[in-house]
Amino acid sequence: MITVVALSWAVATVQMPEFTPPRPAVECAEHLTDWPARRRCLRGLLDDAEAALARAADAALEEARESDFDSGGHFGAEAHFETAQTAWHAYRDAECDRRTALMFIGEDSREEIGLDCRITLTRARTQELETM
Repeated sequence: MITVVALSWAVATVQMPEFTPPRPAVECAEHLTDWPARRRCLRGLLDDAEAALARAADAALEEARESDFDSGGHFGAEAHFETAQTAWHAYRDAECDRRTALMFIGEDSREEIGLDCRITLTRARTQELETM
């Protein structure tokens, strides 16, 4: 009985390893030889990522509004969030443009790198907002 309890405790306390999710380009690998289908897949992932970001941003904005209400607007949380979100969008686009500008490859591949970058950074921003 003691062995079963100890084993149950050991299994319950073991942390599962965190796996890095695959890059968006890998998620669309089934379309490796069909560029139009691959582009649609990546654009669909970006649409999904941006929709998730919009939901997370709406929740963060609501939290900022509540903070402003509670503080009588003393800290300007809503305005700071809107400024931060606008700056983040500009950063994402500029960073992904920078990454694609470094590539001496075909236009289709450059577009794929840009989409992959935008999806990855958008997902990261969503996670950041959701865990704040």
